[in-house]
Amino acid sequence: MARPKAADHAQQRERILEAGVHAFARSGYASASMATLAADCGTSKAGIYHYFAGKDAILFEALEAYTRRLLQVVQQVEARALPARDTLSGMVQALMTEYRDARDQHVCLLNDVAFLAEPQRRIIEDQQRMIVNVLARAVERATPGRFAAHELKPATMALFGMINFTFAWLRSDGPMSHEHYADLVIRIWLGSAPLL
Repeated sequence: MARPKAADHAQQRERILEAGVHAFARSGYASASMATLAADCGTSKAGIYHYFAGKDAILFEALEAYTRRLLQVVQQVEARALPARDTLSGMVQALMTEYRDARDQHVCLLNDVAFLAEPQRRIIEDQQRMIVNVLARAVERATPGRFAAHELKPATMALFGMINFTFAWLRSDGPMSHEHYADLVIRIWLGSAPLL
């Protein structure tokens, strides 16, 4: 007979995922040990292994959930069928809102995906590709005729370049909020009038 799940099973898993991603972002996936993760979670290595087969499972689950969430966010904006410029603006705003508290996930996406097994890596990369495709459609609709077909993806990646690396410098307690920065990016990108 299988052992029943503890009442706080989901919360424990989330706590381990959060601690794992933080440890990977802090010291790198290769340097983070299960003992370190256990100490960060206030449990034992056996406690971690009760929830996850290994640190690769922690990394994969955390990044898969994060990229899936980002994909859902842009798809939800797209599904609202707003005017084209509002759709693009809404996607940038929604992504920046998600990015506000996701520094560790971005560091791991940048540095640690390569440590995953190829099938797991492909899932993460496919979700990232789908996010790019959704945003590319929004860019194309919001800027008709501005980019040739072969320029659309590089242009979309340039837009991502303006927002994805904010984890390295944009602080929630700084002089510019994530929402204000998202608005600035859209004004630069679409050539809109300045805020009054």
